[in-house]
Amino acid sequence: MKIPERYQPKNNKSFASYWQPTKDNLLPFLLPKTNISDSEKLVPYYFKVDDLADEVAVEYFTNTPFNQAIAKLHTDFSLFPSNKNRLSLATQNLFQQLNEVPSWVDFDLVNLGTSYCNRTGTAALSVLRNYCLMGGYESSAINKPLIFTQALHKGAVKRLADTVDFWMYVTEINGLKPNNKGIYAVLTTRLIHAYSRIQIEKKSEWKSELWGRPINLWDMLATNLGFSIAFIDGLSKLKFKPTAKELEAVLHLWKYVGYLMGIPLHLLPNTGEEAAKQLFLWSKSQKGIDTDSKQLAWALYDEPLRVTFTKNKIMKWFVQKTNLGYNEVLLGTESRQELALPYSKAKYWILFLNKINEYFDTKAKSNPDYYNKIAKQGRKAQEKVWKLYQQAK
Repeated sequence: MKIPERYQPKNNKSFASYWQPTKDNLLPFLLPKTNISDSEKLVPYYFKVDDLADEVAVEYFTNTPFNQAIAKLHTDFSLFPSNKNRLSLATQNLFQQLNEVPSWVDFDLVNLGTSYCNRTGTAALSVLRNYCLMGGYESSAINKPLIFTQALHKGAVKRLADTVDFWMYVTEINGLKPNNKGIYAVLTTRLIHAYSRIQIEKKSEWKSELWGRPINLWDMLATNLGFSIAFIDGLSKLKFKPTAKELEAVLHLWKYVGYLMGIPLHLLPNTGEEAAKQLFLWSKSQKGIDTDSKQLAWALYDEPLRVTFTKNKIMKWFVQKTNLGYNEVLLGTESRQELALPYSKAKYWILFLNKINEYFDTKAKSNPDYYNKIAKQGRKAQEKVWKLYQQAK
């Protein structure tokens, strides 16, 4: 079995803060008894990728400007299946997967998952940015494709804006039903990943013996877990602890997204315990932080000062310090220091906001009418932030 250098499961301190039991940290309490040696079974997925998307990407992006290729892809998908006889077999199979809802998908459960995301308001976006994205930089290997696609040169603003776009579309009520915006967001992201992988592997500098293949299936699973179980863990730290049903629902939502993104169904978890175990096996076998990790983290830290939707320097300073406060509360001191991020007393501002979050969390759980009202208000607050990032793009 090929084992890339990034795989280092012995005495590993990577992602330590994720697994330290605290009052609000959900992950350690979900984690069943797990032997890190179980991760060996997943190592082959470092060398496996979304072959179907790659085949379609070659078809659409070869000798065609990127934006034109995406436009044609969307047009062909919108006409499917009436245009079936004009499409390649690979494209037909991809479109079929995105059009056909599997029997195991429960849209009531999917929509409850989106409602939980909605009811947490802008705290959800803060967790995505300051825990899921920033925390992901603790693995140097998973982020190597960002370096090879020159994400540092394109800027953290664009990457963050693209992530918010994707998340907002897939967390819209009914957004993942056939032909809705969430499905188009998945199609676009899946093909961009495939196109990026093809371009990266053309470069001799990519070293699969160190990192595996770019955007491989195990890293895709880890990213999906970042949006699901790590996201829930972050919101729990901000006093939005999910009910058992909400936890099940968010995992079901991202199981469906993961399936649509090309992750093998048998890898995607159904329960909190399964999700925690999967995240543990990946996170605790990572090589850890390197110089590229720190550069990516610093670019994200610096992002509020680079946005163009406001020229207000005080506002930019306040947002940057607030993000640092979230980094301290969510990632913990050890991880923040490892990523070379500065300390800020803004963590006390976040701890104050947690008291407000706890009030709305309790209120939402007290009454279905309150729940729906708070979810709608939270979604509107998210949309305001989303519009700002769309302007930034």
